[in-house]
Parts: sequence; C-alpha cells; structure tokens
Amino acid sequence: MILRINLLLVMLAITTFGYGQQDARINFVIKNAGVNVKGTFNTYNVTQKFVTDDLEGSSFTATIQSTTINTGIKGRDKHLRKAKYFDVENYPEIRFSSTSISRFEGKLLVKGNLTIKSTTKSIEIPVEIVEEEGLKWFKGYLQIDRREYGVGKNHLIMGNTVKINLAVPYSEN
Repeated sequence: MILRINLLLVMLAITTFGYGQQDARINFVIKNAGVNVKGTFNTYNVTQKFVTDDLEGSSFTATIQSTTINTGIKGRDKHLRKAKYFDVENYPEIRFSSTSISRFEGKLLVKGNLTIKSTTKSIEIPVEIVEEEGLKWFKGYLQIDRREYGVGKNHLIMGNTVKINLAVPYSEN
C-alpha cells in the first residue's frame, strides 16, 4: 500500500506541470496482497515553463504534500504516513524537478530528479500532448520501485512496482 502511495506521490510530482490539482489527473496503482490498490495525493503545487520551440528553456517542478495521500481507506492512509512508509513527520513533501526536456520517438521525454523521503533518483517520463474534448493535455506514464525510496522497506505482501498515470492541461508560456 505504501509503495502505491509513494508512486502516486511521484506521479503528482512529475505530472502536474504548473496546474491546480482540480485540473490535473494523477493516479497511481500498486499491488498489495495480490490486489491492485489505487490512490492519489490531494495537495500539491506545480510550476511549469513550457515552450514548444525552446525545450532547453522549458522546465517543470512539483511539490507534493505526502500527508495528503488518499487511497480511499482512512486507516490505510494513516498507516502509509508512518515512518516505515512515507514518514510524513520527517518528510512532509515529495519533490520533482526537471533537468531536461527533449523530443523522443514523437513524444516529449521529461528527465528530472524525484525526491521521496531522503532519497533522490533521476527518472524519465515519456509525455504525449493529446487533444481531448477540445483541450490539450500532457499525458504520461511511468513506473518506479518503492524500495529505491525506502517506502515500505522489504514489505512482503506489497508489490515493488508503482504505476503512475498522469494527465495535465497543456499550456505553452
């Protein structure tokens, strides 16, 4: 469960691109006892500077309040806030900061640093610009290993892979 939450934090950090959380859709999934557990984080702040013709000058940053993890079950969410998982007392935020944005196989490849607890790892997020219902969106998908960030440690019934899906309104500065 905690792994899923951690992955969701990562998704939020990576995908909000300067929009309010009401506009973006960020979801995570992790297996727990063989069952998919879905979740999100309710509070985050994202800043973006995106210019199609100036990817080198474009950037994305995000800060997610780990205390706002939401899997739909309050008891599980409380458990995930404990030291073994997100340790929200000592690490109230999850952070993402892009280091580069480039074109790759018809998509954007956003590279950056994801910090969960005291661990920072370089990650890559393939992102498409998609038009739906008259609006343009950044849409992406990534997977992380919760253990690399010290979330859930060697929890035996929790999956190691957290799957993150994101959809963020497109905006060019």
